Parts: sequence; C-alpha cells; structure tokens
Amino acid sequence: MNKNSLLFFLLIFLYAFSNAFSSTISFPQDSLNTTAIKDNKAIVDTIIPLHSSFLYLNSYKISNNQIEQIDYRYTGDILKKSPFNYTIDFGFIGQPNISAIYGVGQNGINFMKDGILINNRYSNFADLNNVQTEIIDSIEIVPYPRGFLYSPYNNPVSVNIISKDFVTTVPYSNIKYYQGPNGEALTDVYFNLMLSKKINYSFDITNRKKDDRYFNSIFSYWQGTFKLKYLKSNKFNIVGTYNIEKSIVGLNGGVDTDSIRVITSDINSLLYNPVSAPVKFVDRSKEFRTHNFNIKLLAKFSNSLKSDISLYYRFSNEKIVQTYNTPLLNSTNNEKLYGFIFNNKYKNEIFNLNFLTGYESADIISDSTLDSITVDRSFQSANYFASLILSKQFISGTITPSVFYKYLHSTSNNITNNRSGFGADIIFKINYKTNIYLGFSSFKNEFTNNYTKNFEARINYTDNKFVMSAGAFFRKDFYQPVNIYTTKIFFKEQLSLKGFSAKLNFKSGDFSIENRGEIYNSSSGTGSFLWVVPKNIFTSGLYYTNYVFKNNMLLKVGIIFTHNGVRKVSYNNSSTATVPSFNRFDLRLSGIIQKVATIYFTWENLTGKQYFIVPYYPMPGRNIRFGISWKLFN
Repeated sequence: MNKNSLLFFLLIFLYAFSNAFSSTISFPQDSLNTTAIKDNKAIVDTIIPLHSSFLYLNSYKISNNQIEQIDYRYTGDILKKSPFNYTIDFGFIGQPNISAIYGVGQNGINFMKDGILINNRYSNFADLNNVQTEIIDSIEIVPYPRGFLYSPYNNPVSVNIISKDFVTTVPYSNIKYYQGPNGEALTDVYFNLMLSKKINYSFDITNRKKDDRYFNSIFSYWQGTFKLKYLKSNKFNIVGTYNIEKSIVGLNGGVDTDSIRVITSDINSLLYNPVSAPVKFVDRSKEFRTHNFNIKLLAKFSNSLKSDISLYYRFSNEKIVQTYNTPLLNSTNNEKLYGFIFNNKYKNEIFNLNFLTGYESADIISDSTLDSITVDRSFQSANYFASLILSKQFISGTITPSVFYKYLHSTSNNITNNRSGFGADIIFKINYKTNIYLGFSSFKNEFTNNYTKNFEARINYTDNKFVMSAGAFFRKDFYQPVNIYTTKIFFKEQLSLKGFSAKLNFKSGDFSIENRGEIYNSSSGTGSFLWVVPKNIFTSGLYYTNYVFKNNMLLKVGIIFTHNGVRKVSYNNSSTATVPSFNRFDLRLSGIIQKVATIYFTWENLTGKQYFIVPYYPMPGRNIRFGISWKLFN
C-alpha cells in the first residue's frame, strides 16, 4: 500500500460518509444549537460532537480531575498515578526519562495519542517530554494481557493519551505558568472557539526551558498543536490535527565519577556539587524537530456500531552533536512514516465485537559516527496488523468474558516476519463498588521469536470514603535489551518477572491518606536484584482538603513520603553499579479558586536527600516550584 492508495481510501471514505449522514435533532451536553424557521415554527437543530473513545472501558484511567490536581512537570509525572509504574529518572530535568510500566522499560511500551503510536520507529522509544501536557484530557493504561493488541508492533504494554476534544458556544482560553530553580519555567496557552456553527478550532502552544544546573544540563522545548473539527452531523465528524515541535537538550552523560576517583576515593564529596562535579560530555546535545499530521474520521452508524479511522503522516529529524570528549558521537535520525488505524466497535444484546486493523510504512535514514567509525542504521519497514476482541455479557453484565487475537505481518529491508498472539480475560462486577479482573495472553514479541506469556489479576473497591485496589502480574520469557544513547548504560529485563501492587485511600472529614505499594520479584536466576525496577516501592501521602477564603478556594495540601528499594544495573557495558534505596519527603499544595484558576506550590525533597536513580545522574536537591493555571475570558 502506498501514499496514493491511502489518499484514495480517504477520499472514498469522506465522500461516502458526507452523503450518507445529515444533521439530526438531539439534546445532550457538549452540543451546539442552531435555529431555523419552517412553517412559522422554530426548529432546533442540535449537533452532538463525536469523540475518541478509550481503547478498553476497563483500563486503568487517570481522569482530568486527577490531572488538574497534580503539580506535574511533564507527562511522565502524570503516569506516576498508575499502578506498576516506576520512573527511571536521569535527575537533570528535561532528560529523556524512562517510564517503566509492568516492569517493561524504554522500548517495550506502545505510547499512543488518541490511538496513534507516537514512539520513535528506530528506537521504539517515546520521550514523554515531547507530549504537551495541557492538551491531555485523560490517560488510560490498558491491562497487561491486552497491551499488545492496539498498534502495528507487538509491544507488551499500551498507554493511550486522550487529547482534549470539546466544543464550546463561547471562546475558551487557558494559560498555565510555573517557575522553579535554575531558570526552570513553563508557559502554555490554550484557546478554543467555534469558527462557525459546525467548525471548531483550537490550539495549544507550549514553551519549557531550564538553564544549566550541572554543566551542559540546559534544555528548551517549543511545541504547538492546532486542531480543526468539522461537525458534519451527529453521526459523522472530521478532526484534523497538526503538531510541530523543536527542542534542544544537553546530554552531559552524568557526572564523570572516573575523574572524581583520580582526585578522591569519596565520589560523594563531588557527585552532588553542581559547580565542581565534572560531567562526561561538556558539549553533547540532542536537537529534535518533528511535524505530525493526523486526520481522524469519527462515525456513529447506529447505537450498535461506532467506527473511527485515523490517518497519519509524520516526519522528524533528530541530531546528536558532539565536538569534544571521547568517544565522539555525531548522529542523525530522519524518520518519515504514514499509516492508518481503523477501529470498529459493535455491540448488541448478544455480544460485543471490537475489530482493529492498521497499516504503517516507515522510512528511517540513520547514521552515526562513534569513535570515528561510520555506522549506517537505515532501514525501511511496513507493518500490517489486525486484532479481534469478542466479549459476551452474562447475568445482566455481572460477568463479561472476552477472547482476543492479533495477527501482525511486518517487513523490514525485505525481510518478512509474521507474528500472532491470543488471550482471554474476564470481568466480575460484584456490585457497583467492586469488580475483579483476570486475564492472560501469549504472543511473539518484537525482540525474539519466543512467545511472551502474561497474566494479570486485580480487584477494585471504591466508595465515597474508601478506595482499595490490589493487583498482581506475571511475565515469562521476555528479554529487552536497552541502550540509552545519553551514556552507555544497559538495563536488562528478566526472562520472568512477578509484580504485586496495592493501593489504599481513606478519607475522614477533611483529612485523607493515600497509600500505594509495589513489590517485584524475578525468577530468572539473576539473583536477588532487579535490573529495571526496584525490589519495592512505597508512597504514602497525608492530605488536608477543605474550602477556605469564604468557600472561594478548594485547598488540598499534603506531605508525601516516597521509598524506593535497592536496584542493580549494568553500567558502561562492563561494570555493575548498585543503586541504593532512598527515602524522601515532599510538600505539595494546590488550590482551585472558584473553578477558574488553580495554583500549585511544591517543596520538593524537604530534607535535601542526596541520591541518584541512574548512575551517575544526581537527583535534584531541596527546591521550590510554584505555578498557576487560569481560565481566562471565558
């Protein structure tokens, strides 16, 4: 399939739908009313916008209300609300941190935006700094057994970022600003209005930046997203989106501990000194530019059948530049890709059927100079996939079992590979407060020809004062080599991994306690240490929430305790470094003023704890950050 075929498919689709559907009369919220006169009677024509839906209704979701109360720097901070999540943090703000989910790290996760994969196709990695936070409506983390189903790649985990997509009869605008130490700041402007009764326009422009703390740790991001939505009718909408980004990030490789050891055997004496600590690369930096074009066609054929097709085209350029230091590294990575995802959801009184299919073609031109040796890493690939999910409800929806299957055909530089996977899960709804999920899957992953086997179980209970959830997952036969280009660090994931997670939130009056804990265990024979995630993680927060200032502001203030257990990582390809456990305290405050403005204040690392998560990238010390998000002129 080529570009002309995709264009022809789009034109046929648009023509068929534009002739098939006309405006209908309806009533609900998020709608636009127009009035016409016929036979001396007023006729109200209400257009109800169609929206992108979640990939799976029983995914773990981080809602917009939760997001608005988080003092986040970037999208990875929002994901910390999800279970089985751990951030491999490079300490220097703006670095390409790794969100490990279900113990799967850098290049084993499908990060999607409105159902479209945003990963770099060469490294299969998504830098979440590249996702504008202020256009996020919500985030879903698909259950582990279903993670491989939703993209042209068999990555075991899927995260779907849902963009803001609303229409308003009056112009809507929002501005967000925050400021922190060392020149850290964010400015974001969002605007939304109706250009006509059926055309909605919105844009979001973001600038993030920070000066050097340690040498060569500066960064700057410019991002813009522009969206047009055409409300043809209650049954057919067209959404066109254009995203552009330009960024530069200093990649200093962390503190050069070998140089410190020449001076003293106590590396901690200089490791946490931003003025005196030497870094590995004084001038290595990454420059990134990208242009994304997406067209989404949303159709509601009937109450039983809903479909959307996403057509996308992206080209990007990534340059890593270094003039001094050894080893020298100068590389370019040019990426051009196009494709489509067709998602159909059908339900009736007997069964539910979800059918997804997609195609993608990618052209990667990539080369690097390492130690004066030219390395060509260019390739062309084409992937086609089809996934089928069949569900059936029993006992008025109390029990819902599902079975699913995926077929993937991929070609890379004329080498063909076929992979498939299957699985099943079941939901038990004990009552409106309690549900249980059980699921398993088996599929060929992207890295070996072996089948990866996954299992997950969880139970959730929710009421007004008490929230409890517990879950466990098990993975067998998955190996993921990870090469972090900022420095030569390799994280190896075990062939088998078990994880246990529990969340317990309790509210009494104006006070609430939020607890989350996770334990991981490997059975791969690598000893008592894990490579990607710590052995245990525990977070506990004590919060006070109440209306203050004559009920004009909803205040939430809390003290948060975080504990991360010990890890062991392979460092510089040859040696092994131990990442010690650590404890830290943070103070966070948010206040919603008359539902119009939200203020944030965070005092991070109250005790000034000195620690690192990745050797040897010191985490920030004690610092204060504050900001405001304000809905203006609405």
